[in-house]
Amino acid sequence: MATPERRTAPGTPALSTGVPAAAGPVPVMAPLGWVLILVAGIGLILASWLLYGQEASGMWAGYRDGIIGTVVILAAMALNTSLPAKPALGLLGLCGVLLVLFAVFLDDTTKIFVTELVGGIVLLVGTGLQAAAGRR
Repeated sequence: MATPERRTAPGTPALSTGVPAAAGPVPVMAPLGWVLILVAGIGLILASWLLYGQEASGMWAGYRDGIIGTVVILAAMALNTSLPAKPALGLLGLCGVLLVLFAVFLDDTTKIFVTELVGGIVLLVGTGLQAAAGRR
């Protein structure tokens, strides 16, 4: 009589059911906050080049927002390094508050007002999301 053939080889491992899914929330707050910070900085720089007028108020707003936008982008890049995040987050929060205060209290055109107000709010929301993630 013939010997019955095995369906699996003796060295085949048992069927794995996979790794269980993590029960915690998906870490999306820090990357979303970083993207919002970067968008605010790039938006400020582009607005200072493309939207602001050539008169005195537009030129001063361009200088002011161009410098703040550059500082925001540099601080956003510092968040992706091994440097401590708290000083960069403090600087970003200060820039966001300054933008909102400039928009509210300085007498500028509507383009400058909207750009500074929206940029400041987006920057503060992004900084808050980045700080709430607590990665460092």
